Amino acid sequence: MTLFIQRAEHRDTQAIHAKLDEMLRSNDSAASHITRIDDEEPEEIEKHRIRKQQGD
Repeated sequence: MTLFIQRAEHRDTQAIHAKLDEMLRSNDSAASHITRIDDEEPEEIEKHRIRKQQGD
């Protein structure tokens, strides 16, 4: 049962990522590097979020 729940959560996460990637690709003003941010370490992602909240 645990494996089933983990698989469903993973599928949901992958679907969200795919949707967000598509939205970023369709928005000309979006920064292209952000589509690959999930390759970064969690600390780097958090630093990016903080910089954006502070207005760079």
